[in-house]
Amino acid sequence: MSSEQKTLWTVMAVLVSGVVAVVWVPSWIGGSGPELKAAWVAIEVEGSGEAVMGPVEVTAGTPFTLRAVLEAEADGEAVYFTEAPALVIAGQRVPAERLRRWQDRRPVKVLWSTVEGYRPSLELAPGEDVWERFHLTEFLRSDWPYVWSVPGSLEPAFDDPLASPASQLERPFGTQRYQVRIEIYRDEVELYPEQRFISWGADQLPDRVDEFPTVVAALPDAAGPASAAFGLTRLIPPPGAAGEINRALLEVTRQRLAFATLPVVRQVLDAAGADADDLTWSYVDIGGQARWGDEVHAGDLLRAGDRVVVLYTDAAPGQADVASPAPGDGVLDGDDLCFDFVRAAAVRPLSEVFEAAGGQVERLDLSP
Repeated sequence: MSSEQKTLWTVMAVLVSGVVAVVWVPSWIGGSGPELKAAWVAIEVEGSGEAVMGPVEVTAGTPFTLRAVLEAEADGEAVYFTEAPALVIAGQRVPAERLRRWQDRRPVKVLWSTVEGYRPSLELAPGEDVWERFHLTEFLRSDWPYVWSVPGSLEPAFDDPLASPASQLERPFGTQRYQVRIEIYRDEVELYPEQRFISWGADQLPDRVDEFPTVVAALPDAAGPASAAFGLTRLIPPPGAAGEINRALLEVTRQRLAFATLPVVRQVLDAAGADADDLTWSYVDIGGQARWGDEVHAGDLLRAGDRVVVLYTDAAPGQADVASPAPGDGVLDGDDLCFDFVRAAAVRPLSEVFEAAGGQVERLDLSP
């Protein structure tokens, strides 16, 4: 046999071996490769260079990315399949050599859900426990791409038909929690996955609040606690509620599982360093007299009767862009925006809230 023939046969043998390996050898995960264990959600704040497996707090408007993580075990130690550039678990960065990209030939579908209260607001009946009708649930976000990494969104899945148009747009603030489902298929045409891994959901959330993948995006001033309440269910206590129910509402508000208005107002006071037992209210005209930055500020409280709102921002007439509303004329008027909690949390112009107040409302100065 000539050298040319030997070379030809060698090349053919290599090609045949490669075809056999592709067709007959199972994927490495299905064979002796890492054993898949669990799915997790990690959150990468823009500019951080790392994804955190757990809750994060950011300033309103900060972009973030959701990273799916598939935990496995190889040679007795944990490895993680993810697109995150770095991974932090329980405050510790995972060694880079334990992070891997998915290279199995089996296709993967990654489905995202948000974990929220099942409705925007809920009125509690006399004697009813907070958790008697209120519950958390997973909402599949079918409009999000089925991939390992997706841009983060704070928008709740539920829709409040009574919210103002401004409140129904993408907001730069609020609280949101996430779940991921990773499905692994035998091939592209298979209808049902061979394996499915689902991260923590609604059942685990109440007991794992401090570990659950959560983004809290809040304004940096006294309005911060009020802005963080967006995306949460408002729980409305029955008239004359006291004792146990109020303590329960205070706790779910603290944990940001839901919120009640009075505990949020108390958080606003705490953020401003105000003494809740020594508050001085004064009257202010919302007809264009008081100037922003001098007499009124973001985070101030306004009230008329039992209606209390948190000042958000000076805004031009007809604003619908709550992410970056066009600035107004520098004076407090009906076009300016506030955080209102009459039902679910909403952004509304002052004229819509205090239409019957005759322009005069009480104001609590919470400036720094």
